[in-house]
Amino acid sequence: MAKYKPYRYDQLVMIPISLQNQLEPGTLEYTINALVENHLDLSVFEGRYQNDHTGATAINPKILLKVILFAYSRGMISSRQIERACGENILFMALSCGYRPDHSTIAHFVSSMQKEIESIFSNILLVCAELDLLGGTHFSLDGVKLPSNASKEWSGTFKELKRKRGRLQGKLRQVMAEHIRADVLARPESERRQKQVKRLQHQVERLSQFLQAQKPKTGRSGGEIQSNVTDNQSAKMPTSHGVIQGYNTQALVDAKHQIIVHAEAFSSQDHENLAPMMAGAKKNMQAIGKEQNYFAGKPLSADSNYHSLVSLALCKAEGLDAYIPDIQFRQRDQRLDGQQRFKDGIHLRKRQARKTGKFSAADFSFDDSKQTYFCPQGT
Repeated sequence: MAKYKPYRYDQLVMIPISLQNQLEPGTLEYTINALVENHLDLSVFEGRYQNDHTGATAINPKILLKVILFAYSRGMISSRQIERACGENILFMALSCGYRPDHSTIAHFVSSMQKEIESIFSNILLVCAELDLLGGTHFSLDGVKLPSNASKEWSGTFKELKRKRGRLQGKLRQVMAEHIRADVLARPESERRQKQVKRLQHQVERLSQFLQAQKPKTGRSGGEIQSNVTDNQSAKMPTSHGVIQGYNTQALVDAKHQIIVHAEAFSSQDHENLAPMMAGAKKNMQAIGKEQNYFAGKPLSADSNYHSLVSLALCKAEGLDAYIPDIQFRQRDQRLDGQQRFKDGIHLRKRQARKTGKFSAADFSFDDSKQTYFCPQGT
C-alpha cells in the first residue's frame, strides 16, 4: 500500500515575512514605493481629513496611492479587486504595510482625487526630468478607445430619447392594466410582474430627469449629436471590434524612455484631439520649469487618423516638425504597388476554390524571387 505524508488543515504555521524585502530594487513595485514615499508632495490631501483631535485615524494617502498605481499596472480597476489583493497578494501587502483598505475607501479616494491628479502628475514629470528620463527630442501621439460603464441602448438624440420614453410609458401602462385586471379577478400578482413594473417606472423616471436636466449636445458641424443617459460625457466610438460606448484616450509620449508627458480622455475622434493634447502637454512642461516654446522645432509623429487641415495648421503655428501621413498615403507608396494585385489574386483563387471544392497543382502560384508557393486560400 502506498505511503503518503500526513497533512492537517487545523495546524498553525508561522511564516516570517519582511515586507521591505518583497520590494526588490529594479521592480515596478519598488519604483512606485520609492517615488511616492520620497519624491511626491502629497500635502494636497491634508485638507480632506478633519481628525486632528477627534475621530479615528485614517490610512495614509501614500499607501492608498501606491496600492492604486500598482493595481492599475496589473490591469485592476475594480476597488473590490484591489481590496482582495491587499489581503491575498504579498506585493500588495508590502506596499500597503499590511493594511487592507476597504473597497469603499479606495473608491472614494479615486473618485475625489480629480483636483490633485494634475499636481501628482506634474511631480512625477519633475522627478523624471531630474533623473534625465525626458529626451525632449521626439514625441509621439496615439490613442486607444476604451468602453465606459454605460450602455449604447441609452444613447440617442433628444428626439430619439423622448421616443424611447414614450415606448417605455406605453409598456408601463400595458403592464399596469394587466395588474388591474389581475386584481379584479382576484389573482395574486407574480413577483416577476412587480419587478417589471418597478423597472419600467425607474427607467421612465430616469429618462424624464435626464431630459429635464440636460441640454442637447452639439457637434462640430453644428447639428445635434447623441447623448447618453448613463454617462453623457462618453460617445459612440468605432473600433476594430465594433462600436462601443466609451472614450478615446490619448497619450503624448517622450521617445527617450517612453514617458507620458500628457494623457487625457476625449469623446471625439483622433483628428480633433491634437490641439487639446498639445495644450495640456505645454501646461505640464511649464509646470516643471520648461519654456513655453518647449515643443517648437521638435519632431512629432502620429498616424493618419490625426491628419486634418486643422491639425496641420496647428503644427505650423506651434513650429512642430510634424510627421502625420494622410489617409491616401498607401496608394502613393510604390513599395505597395503589388499589394492590391496580390489581394485580387487571393480573392480570385478563393472564388475558384469555392466553386470546385478541391485544389490542383495549377491552383498554387509560385513566386520565383522568394521561392515560395501561395495557397489558393491565401494562407
